[in-house]
This record gives sequence, C-alpha cells and structure tokens, in this order.
Amino acid sequence: MLRIGMVGGAKHWHARSFSEMFNGYDADLARRHNFPLYRTRLEGGRVTHIWDPDRKAAELVARVCGIENVVSKMEDIVGEVDGVIIADDTTMRHQRRAVPFLQAGLPTFVDKPLSPSIDEAEGLVELAKRCDAPFMSCSALRYAKEIKEFLAKKVGKILTGSSICSGDLIFYGIHALEQLYVCIGPGIRCVRNIGEEGRDIVIITKYDGRKFVLTVYREISYLFQMNLYGTEGWWEVRVEDSDYFYSNMLRAFLKMVETREPPFPPEETLEIIRTLVSARISARRGGEEVFMISPT
Repeated sequence: MLRIGMVGGAKHWHARSFSEMFNGYDADLARRHNFPLYRTRLEGGRVTHIWDPDRKAAELVARVCGIENVVSKMEDIVGEVDGVIIADDTTMRHQRRAVPFLQAGLPTFVDKPLSPSIDEAEGLVELAKRCDAPFMSCSALRYAKEIKEFLAKKVGKILTGSSICSGDLIFYGIHALEQLYVCIGPGIRCVRNIGEEGRDIVIITKYDGRKFVLTVYREISYLFQMNLYGTEGWWEVRVEDSDYFYSNMLRAFLKMVETREPPFPPEETLEIIRTLVSARISARRGGEEVFMISPT
C-alpha cells in the first residue's frame, strides 16, 4: 500500500475528493460538512498524512476520511510517505509548497494550475529534473471518459474545433485547454485573445497552421464542452463524469509513485501554461498575437 501525503487545500473540493477516493469516508460526518461524497475507491494507495495551514481544516478531513496523521509542518511529511499531492487551494500559490518535496526526490503531483507564471512553472519542472523527482501536473480533464471515447471515434485528422468552460482564464481555463490539448496534441505556435478579461476568446494557432478557439467566460454556467471537426466526421464532447476523471488521474499518480515514471512529459504541462499566460498577455495588449517561447 503506497502512502500518500496530502498538502494544503483542506477546505476545498480537490483535497477532500482525493482523500475520499483513497480512504473512503464517514458518511454522516461527510454529509454534515458538505464533502463531495464520491463513491469510487482506489486500490493501492492511502492518504496517511495531511497538512494544511489551517490545522482545524486538516483535522476535519482527517476525521472524515480516516487519515492517521495531521502534521504541524508540511516538511514533516518527508520520509513518511511514498508520494505527495499538492492540492489546489484556489490561491494559485499552492505550487510553492512543492519545493521541499521535489528537493527530497519524492514523486509529486501539483494540482492545477501548475502556476500563473511561466518562469515559476519552468523552475518547478527544472527542479524536479535536477532532483530526480517524478513529477506531474494537469487538469483532471486530461483523463475524462468522454474524451477517451471521442479519441476512439473515426473522425480522421482533426482540422479545427472549439473548447469552452466557465471561470477565470488560467484557474479554470486550464480545464478547457487541457481537454482540447489531449485531442490535438502539442505544437502551439501562437495565441490571440480577441475577447477581454473574464470574457476570453482565444484563437490558438498550431505550427502546422490549424486553428482552434478556446472560450472562457466567467458569467456562463458550469460546463466543459468541445466541438471538433475532422476529415471524416465531427463530434460534440461534453465532459460530465467527474468521478471518472478524478479517479483515473489519481490512478496515473499512483502508477508514477510506483514506477517513478511520469504519465506524460512535463513539457506538455509547460506548453499549456505558456498558452494560458500568453492568452492573458494578448488580451491586455488589445488582442495582439503572442508567440510561444519554445523550451530550451
């Protein structure tokens, strides 16, 4: 049984969801405190240690999900677990907590988004490589059942399409971009944001000339949806099964902990972050085209 450390985010959806899937939960307590109540149970791993700057929040997750150890300092987890999850806490500063674990060579999953800064994202990936720490960071929609089903369809080469979600461009837009990215692959040349902050409409151009549209609107209702058009057909994709995409992302994390091999190249995460940050820059420059800086 692999031992997992949960770092941060104890008041929020992801840390609670992930802890439920690994450990199960006390149903009465979970309902009383508005936990997600996921039914999936993952084999092969268990959250044994949890830390949060709000100790009471960490203690609540520990009680609900049967986590044995609530630690006073996050560094106390080093040496006690086989891998760590740096959970999203909605601040987009959670990624800074990854540093001591990467330095210790621990397999580390940094919840989305890796960073709102290209330089910081590149620095974390470089630190992971330098310390030989297996590393992954992604939106769970990379593992969506609906996308897996789409990729099994015969649509030929995907020529164009669109992906949309609600929320902030970087914090939530990563979901819409990552679900698209899984379908169209790497190789983004430039972006142009013809919308505005909170109403982002981003034209993505790939090196092969294909164009796609990423739309992220704060005011629309919750959804993750794509339309994709190929040489042999087209398909609408609506991602709705969060139980599936969370659990399969966590299975990929467990496999990384066990094998010390990341499930996909960290360079893909960096390209996604560069795209989102560049799209924000484009909006602030009045829709100017912004070209990607290729990794060195």
